[in-house]
Amino acid sequence: MAKSPLAGLKIGVIGSGNMGRALVRGLVEKSVYPQNISVFDVDKKKALETKKEVHVKIASSSRQCASLSDVVILAVKPPVLPQVAEEIATALTQDPLVISIAAGVPMAKIEACFKKPVPLVRAMPNLPALVGAGMSAFSLGRHALPKHRKIAEAVLQALGQAVQVPEKWLDLVTAVSGSGPAYYFLLTEKMIEAAYEMGMKVDVAKKLVYQTALGSGKVMAEYGEDPEELMARVASKGGTTEAALKVFQKQGFGKIVQDAVKAAYKRAQEISRGK
Repeated sequence: MAKSPLAGLKIGVIGSGNMGRALVRGLVEKSVYPQNISVFDVDKKKALETKKEVHVKIASSSRQCASLSDVVILAVKPPVLPQVAEEIATALTQDPLVISIAAGVPMAKIEACFKKPVPLVRAMPNLPALVGAGMSAFSLGRHALPKHRKIAEAVLQALGQAVQVPEKWLDLVTAVSGSGPAYYFLLTEKMIEAAYEMGMKVDVAKKLVYQTALGSGKVMAEYGEDPEELMARVASKGGTTEAALKVFQKQGFGKIVQDAVKAAYKRAQEISRGK
């Protein structure tokens, strides 16, 4: 069995919100020894809840968390990221890898907070990371080496799957997979509403729609066929699926989705520019 890139590394997670906690939980499930993980959050209650769940160490400050770690994960809100980066800059006694999962904060802005060249990775995970089914895209900073890529990939795989992309794509990643779960949630909500309006109980409709969403995602991921080919498998000529797809086409569903993704991309670019 190949040795994990995370074997023996001490990992610090600054921020214990939903994504930070999901990372810690995933890392422990990936056989990272809990006592090799330090967590800090300004909200002590959140940090203690994480410790109670997975028995990791609690750091007394962001600086202590960083000073103890070979890998420092910045899982804080974007507005406070520069402040946190500046706080830990003088505490980095070794040459740790820093991973930021804050949306919309470019690597150049993060790197400028440090006093010396620091191996940096910027990542964009999404909400399904909460259940270990996330999709994360990541980009390497100027000082990140191949060994850092392997470590970052292993960290993000604790949340699900990960793929490396150029940083210029990360705003588009935000629009597609970062915001993407909400698009699926909206579709499922409207399917449930339609079933209810036609006489079905909500709990039954939810069970049908949720499992259909889960199963459809697995088919797409595991079969590797294009969505068009999979639709053809379901849509018999003159059948119910064809009738539904014709309504989608007539109402311009495809253009609505494309316009929505473009709007999310435009806003992601604005946020990256500080607007």
